[in-house]
Amino acid sequence: MAASIVIVFLLGALAGALVTHTLSQRKVERIIRGETRSAGEFIVRRLSHKLDLDGAQQEQLKAIIEATHAEINAVRKQFRPQIEEILTHSQDKVRAILRPDQREKYEKIISEHRKRKENRESNR
Repeated sequence: MAASIVIVFLLGALAGALVTHTLSQRKVERIIRGETRSAGEFIVRRLSHKLDLDGAQQEQLKAIIEATHAEINAVRKQFRPQIEEILTHSQDKVRAILRPDQREKYEKIISEHRKRKENRESNR
């Protein structure tokens, strides 16, 4: 009986940790992709709390964050063709090591990834 309770407790803790990790990972990915709204809000909330910013400081921080994201996005656009070329080359290398049945699955994965990326970009 006690062992069952311990197992249930451990499974609950493991599930909680997995959900927390997944949500944290998604937030970090949104920030890295430069989704201004979620990243900016996260940064303003965190710094406001930790630094006890007043309303005027929060507004100035929002403006700084928005300008920074615009600059970062400009750099991303500038280097996007080179990055795409590197990714294409890498995908070609992966295709070369796969069997035909694996290659078919890989193409499906690549296609799904492109669709998600296009959806994210069209939602910006």
